[in-house]
Amino acid sequence: MRYYTIVDGNIYIADSEETLSRFYNTEILELPDDYETGKYIVVDGVLVFNEDWEEEKAEMREIEFNREFFNTSLGYVRRSVTMADGGHKDFLSDLLPAISMSVQSGVPVNILTYDRPPFDHDIEDWTEYQHKVVVTPQFIQECFLQLSNDFLPINEE
Repeated sequence: MRYYTIVDGNIYIADSEETLSRFYNTEILELPDDYETGKYIVVDGVLVFNEDWEEEKAEMREIEFNREFFNTSLGYVRRSVTMADGGHKDFLSDLLPAISMSVQSGVPVNILTYDRPPFDHDIEDWTEYQHKVVVTPQFIQECFLQLSNDFLPINEE
């Protein structure tokens, strides 16, 4: 069981009532078992269910997907690739040069790409969205363009 108190519109959470009562002279209540940041919000000093939670969670999933993948003509590519030995490689900086050289030499290269998933739930198993595809010269060009875009300066005006 976890506990919370609200002070000046902010929620403070602890594993025990005693911890909160040492710092705050306010009402200490049991935290809902399903509490997640954003799922409940403070309104007029009271913790209430956030009616926009599902929409906000879907937006967060989409933002995370766009951080982890980039789009190509062959599908979405995962930026951090898990290798057969369990290690991780960056697709664009670690793998793209070797893939590009192989394609230029006429050697077919297979990679996994992904469909864009629905963002209405967390994805545990990505295999249903995976496709094995053969790399094309157009794909190589798109990857180098993505790599170039990743290093563009940020305009802070």
